[in-house]
Amino acid sequence: MRSLFFYAFASLTLGFSSCEQQGVELYSLSAKMTVVDSTAITVTSNVKQPIKLGIDGTLLHWRSYLKDSLAQLAVGDMAPHFIRTTVLNGFQKEEGTFNPAIFGTILEMINAMKAVNPDVKFFASPGSLKSVYTDQEKIDIWGHVDNVPFCPYPAWIQEWDSVGTKTMSDGTVVPIWQKGTFHIDKLTAHYAAYLNFMKTQGVDITYLDASNEQTIIRPAHCKYLTDSLPGKLAAGVNMPAIISPSTWSVQGGINWLNEVDISNNEQHGFQIASVHNTGGSGSLAEFADAAHSFTKEAWNTEMHRWTGTNLRNQILNSSIFWEHMQAGINGLATWLFFGPANGAGGSPMIWAHGNNGTITKTGTYEIYKQVVNHANGGNYVEVNSPSTQLVSTAFIKDDVLSVWVLNKGTTGISGQKVDLGSRDILGKGIDVKIWKESLPNAGIDTTFTATNTHDFTFNIDEESLYFFKIDLN
Repeated sequence: MRSLFFYAFASLTLGFSSCEQQGVELYSLSAKMTVVDSTAITVTSNVKQPIKLGIDGTLLHWRSYLKDSLAQLAVGDMAPHFIRTTVLNGFQKEEGTFNPAIFGTILEMINAMKAVNPDVKFFASPGSLKSVYTDQEKIDIWGHVDNVPFCPYPAWIQEWDSVGTKTMSDGTVVPIWQKGTFHIDKLTAHYAAYLNFMKTQGVDITYLDASNEQTIIRPAHCKYLTDSLPGKLAAGVNMPAIISPSTWSVQGGINWLNEVDISNNEQHGFQIASVHNTGGSGSLAEFADAAHSFTKEAWNTEMHRWTGTNLRNQILNSSIFWEHMQAGINGLATWLFFGPANGAGGSPMIWAHGNNGTITKTGTYEIYKQVVNHANGGNYVEVNSPSTQLVSTAFIKDDVLSVWVLNKGTTGISGQKVDLGSRDILGKGIDVKIWKESLPNAGIDTTFTATNTHDFTFNIDEESLYFFKIDLN
């Protein structure tokens, strides 16, 4: 099928269910598409899980001199439910020895966000053990700069035992480190000290991650943390909702939930069940169902795989986000928000270019912004798609229905019908935003008036994404 879009030359032509060819000319007329009958995308009346969408504010490429602009893009131009930040283990490198200055840049980011959006919430997640040490300390204590165990806690909370040796790629013989004693009481005190300090800086932490991809924390530990932490908080300090286990894989989260012992009330040790999809296996729907069986929300606190340094890949890889919504996931933070020039790694939404003041808003950012602004705080609505070529989702918030259609195929679909069930749209204006490789990262906008009572048709181009916004009120 010939593409509907020839950027800078083409026009957008809309097909209505009356099969009359109508359109809004965006560029010079180049091609028209014939409207044909097709199996409908059906937006059901089944309103599903509430939605809470956030951003990952870990500071790999935060630019202090651009802080106001970056904050505006993060929480001004869009309204996420939360910002994910880091509990730096260097705050207490040694037990009882505090280094509050380590949070300088993080507090700069948090305060910039609060200045733009005072209502945004903060979600704290533990950082890495590796970040605590200088390169020389890594060698002196752990044997090599690359031999620090992967762990989200300081070594006085999670101890490590040497159980033999191994040889690194450069020939250095180093210890093999194995998990030793884990002190949940010390972790509780560590988190209390962090929360108390952040309150002195005017920051309330709404959500607190019990772990970060490690398998140390078990349900019984979370129960201890939830029961013991409030008594260690200073007056006026908010007790955050405990999120756990934030496993490396989805299957790890399923396995963790299967361990929960309700006879010991371990289901009350966490308020939100969480995973990452960094790697491994596991069904998102199975995880969400397991979390919901405990009446807990299901979150992905570090959603990977929405990657791409060009718009085409950013569009097609958005499928991982839609799959999370279809599976019943309530909340998530995308992996990385602030990135380097050219988006190294393919995940960041914002690319801040060195010291020249340039900021690139990726297609991923532009797509996510529209979802956040029109679905956050609303609910997912179940949608039936006619083929695997189309990934279709919908959200309802404040009487505004958002319908999203991703065409992963290399063939366009003429006159795709979208059936809204009993919802009456006759005479209503429908706003449309479209993304395709040949278009700008922000997509293009158009609108049309529905000529049928319960459905409309639209031409869906190949490898493209469509957002239909319908005010039902």
